[in-house]
Amino acid sequence: MNDHSIPLPMATPGKEYIINYIHKGKTHTDHFRGYGIFPGSKIKLLFANPASNPSAYEVMGTVIALRHEDSRHIYVSPTAPHQKGRTCVEL
Repeated sequence: MNDHSIPLPMATPGKEYIINYIHKGKTHTDHFRGYGIFPGSKIKLLFANPASNPSAYEVMGTVIALRHEDSRHIYVSPTAPHQKGRTCVEL
């Protein structure tokens, strides 16, 4: 686990994060995996509903809505600057 992990609802809109872990049972973890939500994948909060239900996230190029009671079990950390975008290697 990463000491700098935060629950997904605390993410800053528009900033990309890496999913570190999901603190919930196997059934829910498997359900999230079907949406591309698993440790190591990237996720971005697009906008939060003022009532916190649901909020829109981008995962693997797809926009999904997650309820607060589900997203609070997903822990993330900001991506490092070198993880954003594509890297070009000159040969």
